[in-house]
Amino acid sequence: MQNIVKKQKSRTRKGQKQRNFQKKTNCDSVNFKSNQAACEYEQTATKKVKNEKSISPIITEETPNSQQRIEQQQKLEDLISDEFGKELSSFTFNNSLENNQEEEQETLNEFMREQVKFEEIYSYQKNYLKNQNEIQSHMVAILFDWLVEVAHSFHFKRETFYLSRNYVERFLLRQPNVLIAKFQLLGVAAIFIAHKCEEIYPKTLKDFHRLIQDQYTIQDIEEMEVAILKCLDFRMNPNTPIFWLNYYTKLWDEFIIDKELNVQLKERTNESYYRYRELVQLFDICLIDYRFKKDEKITALSLIYLVIAKSLLIFEDYKKIANQQQEIKCFIDSDHEYNKIFKQFIEQSDFYLYFDKKIEFKDLKDVICETTKYFILRFDNTLPRVLLNNQEFIDELQHEELLSFQTYNRNTIETINFLLKQQQQ
Repeated sequence: MQNIVKKQKSRTRKGQKQRNFQKKTNCDSVNFKSNQAACEYEQTATKKVKNEKSISPIITEETPNSQQRIEQQQKLEDLISDEFGKELSSFTFNNSLENNQEEEQETLNEFMREQVKFEEIYSYQKNYLKNQNEIQSHMVAILFDWLVEVAHSFHFKRETFYLSRNYVERFLLRQPNVLIAKFQLLGVAAIFIAHKCEEIYPKTLKDFHRLIQDQYTIQDIEEMEVAILKCLDFRMNPNTPIFWLNYYTKLWDEFIIDKELNVQLKERTNESYYRYRELVQLFDICLIDYRFKKDEKITALSLIYLVIAKSLLIFEDYKKIANQQQEIKCFIDSDHEYNKIFKQFIEQSDFYLYFDKKIEFKDLKDVICETTKYFILRFDNTLPRVLLNNQEFIDELQHEELLSFQTYNRNTIETINFLLKQQQQ
C-alpha cells in the first residue's frame, strides 16, 4: 500500500515537472516571438521614415547598414521619377483642355465604330418568318407585346426585353417550322436567358414557370433554353436597338445644350421624362411590328427627329401627318431652322450605319415618313410599377437608371391591328 502511494507521488512530481517545463518553453517561445516582432517593427519603422530629412539615430543603430539602403532607395526613386516625368512630358499635361476633349471624343467615336463593326457577328435578316409555316406576323407582335408586359411586371430593364426579342428572331431565322404550340415557350425561355445576362437580381425558374404553368413544365423551359443557346452558338450579347437609342439621345442632349433650341430628352424634368417615354414607346411599337423592316439605328434617329419636332409644335396634327405624309415630306426638304440644326447634329456626331458608311440626314427621310404612322398610338405615361408610391427609391436612383425600366403600353397591339386593317383596305 505504501509503495503504491509513493509511486503516485512520484508520478505527480514528474507530471508537475513536465508541465513546468512546457510553461517555460511556451514563455521562451512567446518571448522569442515578441522579440522577433519588435525587431521586425524596428526595421519597418526604419523603412517608413526613409524619405524623412532626419532619421532617428537610435533606429539607425539598431538596423545595421540602414542609412546606405535608404540612400540607394532614394536614388532609385529619383531615377524612376525622372523617367516617368520624361514619359509624361509628351502626354496630356502639356496639352490644352480643348485638345484633351477632342482626343476623348475621337476615342469615343472610334469605340462606337468598333461597336458598329461588332454588329457583323450578330447581324441577321429581318424576314425571319420565311421559314415558318405556322407562325404569322400578328403572332410575333402578340408574343413581343406579352414579353414587354412580363418585363414590366418583373421590373426588368428595357435591355432585357430587347435581348429576348433578338434571341427569338434569330432562333426563328435559323430554326425552320417552329410549332405554334412551342411559340410562347420560346418567348419565355428567351427572356429567361436575357434576364440572366442583364439583371442584377435574377428571378427563379419557378417565377417564369408560373407565367405558363398550365401549358408547359419547368423541364420544357430548360430544354428550350438549351435549344436556343445551341442554335445561336452561345452568342448572347449583341448591341440591342435600345443601346443605340440611348446613345443617340445622350449625344443629342450634349449637342443641343448650348443652342437656343434647347429641348432635351434625358434632363431630370417632367417634360424631358414624358418626352423620353413617348420616344421609347414609339420605338417599341416600331420594332414589335413585324412589317416594319427599317434599320434600327436610322429608326432611332428618325424618332428623335419627330419627337423633338412635336415638342417644338412644328406640326399641329400628327394624326393627319400619319394618314397623309405629304406635309412631312415637304417639311424635310425645306430650309427650316430645325432641319439645319438636326443636319448639324448628324454631321458632328459621326454616326455610322455600317463600319464604312456614315449616316447622313437624307437617309432619314423615308424612315421618318414611315414612322409617322405610329404616332396614332395613345401614350401611357404612368410610372413603371417598381416606382409607384416609392418616392424614396426614385430619389436614390440615378436618372439614367430611372429611365431604364421597361414600361408597358396596353394600346400597342390595338394600334398595330388598326394599321394592319388600314393596309388591307
